[in-house]
Amino acid sequence: MSFRPIIIGSGFPAWSILSKSLTSQREIHASSFPIQSDSQYFLEKYNSLKVADDIVDDRRILRVILGSYGLGDDLDNRFFIKTILNEGLSDPSALANKLADRRYSLLASDFDFSTSPPAHKLQTGLAAKVVNRFQMQSFEEDVGAIDNSMRLALTFQRTLEDVADTSRSNTAAWFQVMATPPLREVVQTALGLPSEFANLDIDEQNQRLQDKAQTVFGTNDVVELASKETSEQVIQRFLIVQQASQFASTSSLNIALTLLGGATA
Repeated sequence: MSFRPIIIGSGFPAWSILSKSLTSQREIHASSFPIQSDSQYFLEKYNSLKVADDIVDDRRILRVILGSYGLGDDLDNRFFIKTILNEGLSDPSALANKLADRRYSLLASDFDFSTSPPAHKLQTGLAAKVVNRFQMQSFEEDVGAIDNSMRLALTFQRTLEDVADTSRSNTAAWFQVMATPPLREVVQTALGLPSEFANLDIDEQNQRLQDKAQTVFGTNDVVELASKETSEQVIQRFLIVQQASQFASTSSLNIALTLLGGATA
């Protein structure tokens, strides 16, 4: 039996309620039969993953691994994923190195079959980490089916910490934020930057994000932004700005419909 997350209301009030029940809801979701079954199956098969085909030819294994990196939409793109796994990251021309989305490079780093032995064979505890991330991502996807803004907030909260921990510098961390779609959407919305912002030169985008974050949140340090207190401020602003934008769009539509109705009366 699957578990349906409980989301009450919308916007920041809904986020506040969800946050209080997050631990228990995640535990119930992780213990549901579909998630437990796939998790156990992956752990049993993990040591037998010797070539990329062992992953892409087993849909359940592929579902867990892609789900762990937030790439579940690529479940049917088997050749594309196989190329990423086989090429790894060591060659600058490898496919994962050409993709802006950092999730592919993370996948290629952990499951790199261009080396012998494959990278995952050398990483202690990777199987458990993959399962844990898969379960969290699956929960976030189920939340997103009800309210996508809640899913983005959850993903932001979890992923920004990873970026802060793994980036070599603050500027590099901002590039990682820009290259991770959920992070970019939350930050860009929270800072009130329009979609056209993405048309600027990438270095200019990076600098403007840092400058804007400094103005709005009092810091442009990704480590500080990932702290519990500040990340909550980012999420609150994201949800408020997003909801205000949706309200403005709805109001404009209602006005247009009213005018149209008056013109045709």
